[in-house]
Amino acid sequence: MKAYMIFSQEWGSQEVAVLGFANSVKEMKRVAWPIVKYDITDEYIDLGVRLLPNKEVFFQDGDAIKLENNIPHVVYDPTSCKRCEMWGGLLNEDGLCEGCQEDKDYE
Repeated sequence: MKAYMIFSQEWGSQEVAVLGFANSVKEMKRVAWPIVKYDITDEYIDLGVRLLPNKEVFFQDGDAIKLENNIPHVVYDPTSCKRCEMWGGLLNEDGLCEGCQEDKDYE
């Protein structure tokens, strides 16, 4: 299985994005559409799917049983930074991403 970011192409991945797992972009789009069609975009053609790097941080949020059994699925609320709410990066013990931790250090 591969990790994917699912988002609206019109609004961009910075606006709203969810995490998903599938074997291909086509499969991910098919699985994600019924789940995200009203929250991310109302048009199937606008649904964007981007392959993410094979980093352990993404797979920690996936359903372990579904991953083990190769079942595609969507994680609607991946673990994100407590301050900027961005996901996909490593978080420190305070739940902050590297960028927010640096900003906090300079405040």
